Amino acid sequence: MIVGAVGAVGSLLLGAGTAAAPATAPPAATPRAAAPACVPMTPGTHRLPSVDGRIPVVLHVGRKARPGAALVIGLPGAGQTARDFAAYTGYSKLADRRGFSVAYPTATGSRPFWNMSGAVPGKPDDVAYLRKVIPAAVRASCANPAHVGVTGVSNGGGMAARMACDAADLIAAAAPVAGGYKSLPSCRPSRPVAILEIHGAADHVVPYGGDRTGAGSVPAFLSQWRRLDGCRGAARRLAPRSNVVELRWSHCAGGAVVQHDRIADADHGWPGENDVDGAREFASTQRTWAFLRAFGR
Repeated sequence: MIVGAVGAVGSLLLGAGTAAAPATAPPAATPRAAAPACVPMTPGTHRLPSVDGRIPVVLHVGRKARPGAALVIGLPGAGQTARDFAAYTGYSKLADRRGFSVAYPTATGSRPFWNMSGAVPGKPDDVAYLRKVIPAAVRASCANPAHVGVTGVSNGGGMAARMACDAADLIAAAAPVAGGYKSLPSCRPSRPVAILEIHGAADHVVPYGGDRTGAGSVPAFLSQWRRLDGCRGAARRLAPRSNVVELRWSHCAGGAVVQHDRIADADHGWPGENDVDGAREFASTQRTWAFLRAFGR
């Protein structure tokens, strides 16, 4: 070995009366440069670079948002664009007040519509697309990747539910509103995901009880998620408003919660629309944000 040879030569030199040379110290390790701090986009509304050649995602960075803040993915309903959904919900205004960011993707088509049904020939893979959108929006806003929530209305609500199934490694919670669940494929989330479902009992587009056979019913959707999240026991029942019944199952695996807000007189849509002040009977924007911000991965 090389070390042994050096030792033998040193012994011969010492034996010959020659002073041994001092051992050479190994060179000092070069300090590794610290990773540059994330610099978010300036507060306000931006368009992110196109993902997969699609319409650019609209990203709103809240005025008070700081690196490590939460990120909400807002999914428009059928026929809506990102800007339509932002105006409809007032989510950007709330993000300015509460210090978080919101990313608004738009589905494909002249009348945008999310493919929440799974692998269908000729239809886009919207799960794969949104799985790329989420980290891109996290980087651009310097959000905390462990505090990403997803919400949406109608077709976007169904897609939010689909992402809870197929992107549990990227999101902490989902809050579908007036979602259509009839065509969702089987669900196998990689971890428990907190779910808030908001629905009007008078919804005539996506009926609360599903179709004539009960397919797509809200109670069936909630039952499925209680099973997926390993929830135990009965729900806590509250009436936060005169027209609202809230059910909350909190004894679930991994700290997850399954919650449902049933609005007696609400038809199809986002109850409360762009109310961020809580002035109306029920404000979905406030409600979904309060739920999503409470959970992390």
